[in-house]
Amino acid sequence: MAIDPNLINTVSVNQLPNEAYNLTDLIPHEVSGELKQGTVQSLADVIGAYLDVSGGVGFRAVAVADGETLPATTTEEFILVGPGTFQNVGGGSPITTTEELNAIVSNGTYWFIGVEIPISAELAGITQFIRTGFTNTTPSEDAVFNALALKVDMADLNLFTITDQVITVAATQNFTLPTGQKPIAVYVNGSLQYKTTSNNAALVNRWSQTGDIVTLTKTTAINNYVYIISQ
Repeated sequence: MAIDPNLINTVSVNQLPNEAYNLTDLIPHEVSGELKQGTVQSLADVIGAYLDVSGGVGFRAVAVADGETLPATTTEEFILVGPGTFQNVGGGSPITTTEELNAIVSNGTYWFIGVEIPISAELAGITQFIRTGFTNTTPSEDAVFNALALKVDMADLNLFTITDQVITVAATQNFTLPTGQKPIAVYVNGSLQYKTTSNNAALVNRWSQTGDIVTLTKTTAINNYVYIISQ
């Protein structure tokens, strides 16, 4: 039967009046290229069956600490907890978890362990060596530094130099550093000496540098211990 287009009025959906859905309402759907009708009830039945078979269990964002009771549950869902013992609900047995992260799953009435996930690795300890083939230990910072030092030319690093000297002549104020070195810290008998500035001229425990010579403002005595760190 042909449809006379002159007898058809078209409107968009937003021009239609509002009306709440009823389960008996008819809705169109296409089957193998042909337009068919169905009810809201039949659509709800199909969606419900699909979700029951293939729907995922939903995550519930809730914090439960060791010794506490798990939350009441009325749907299939899961929560994440750490190690501990948790009181169950809905007649379920208490749950004890041992790993750092655990998925606790609900069947809609009570909870059970879904999966326990270890996320920490126990180390056998700190070693002073870097060795091949060892995967459960970790080297100290000293071991790492020493290993890296073996891979480079130490002269290129311009590392700290120590001037370590015991005074055998009383009137000693000048100390020669390696060429190009600058003092980082100067000590006399363990007491810090300060670099001379315009603000500390009144101090007696000062030092200054000219070229490679470090000069103390206070004359050392016999058996004084002078320790200079330079770079």
